[in-house]
Amino acid sequence: MIPDKLTADISEKYKVSIRLMPDGISFWGYIPSEKDSFFMESIPFDNNLTMLEALKNAIFEFPCFSFIYQSLHVVCVGEKYTMVPDHVFVEEDKDVLFDFCFPKNHSQKVIIQPVSALNAFILFNMDEDIYAFLVRSLLNPQFIHSLSPLLITWQRKSLHVFSKLMHVAIHSRSIDVFCMDQGNLLFVNSYHYTNVNDVIYYIMYICKQTGFDQLEDSLTISGKQDLCREVLSVVKKYVKKSNSLQQKLTDYQNTSSHEPTIDMITLMECGL
Repeated sequence: MIPDKLTADISEKYKVSIRLMPDGISFWGYIPSEKDSFFMESIPFDNNLTMLEALKNAIFEFPCFSFIYQSLHVVCVGEKYTMVPDHVFVEEDKDVLFDFCFPKNHSQKVIIQPVSALNAFILFNMDEDIYAFLVRSLLNPQFIHSLSPLLITWQRKSLHVFSKLMHVAIHSRSIDVFCMDQGNLLFVNSYHYTNVNDVIYYIMYICKQTGFDQLEDSLTISGKQDLCREVLSVVKKYVKKSNSLQQKLTDYQNTSSHEPTIDMITLMECGL
């Protein structure tokens, strides 16, 4: 629940995020110096409304969305993104670059997120009307892709090991996969899946693509525990150093009935 103590008088102490999903939003935040300050609220959308109409209702219903915060991230979840190395990126060409990867959509806005740790930019899109509404309604929102906190966190881990690191984040209908080698990003992509066999196929195919050493390199899987167990029961036969990661809040108490997603937790860790 959104705590009663979150008022306009103390809101500037909080770092907050709004996670946008097709069926609703998650609003969560914390005061970095206070371990008992974490809160999280999920707000489902009315299926009879458009996403923009449902989002307007949610934003206007709660006064806290008009407060001033230490930082406010709008976290966009989606598979339509691409990464461009900074040495070839030209801002004026962002639409051309994005349209090269995905069918052109005139109702979508291409958003640029610099990721300095990887010397790259993430390009992703969102509905232009939703973007304009959020810019008007929120104070200084920073738009980021949900994958970026994971990439930054694992890039730092990769700097301290000599082997390659692969991470697979399993969601309800899709997976995010990336591979690092001593801080360098070798591979990143997202895939739809319909069953566990699809997930296993993608993992093994990417191991082959990236020259993954099945004895020395490390694979970590995060997501729902039952899915992770099913995937690992097969993958462990082929990748010796494979395990699951059920990341939890460590520095803050979670009094909410909702469990934060891994990108929420890593956003708190990576310092964006």
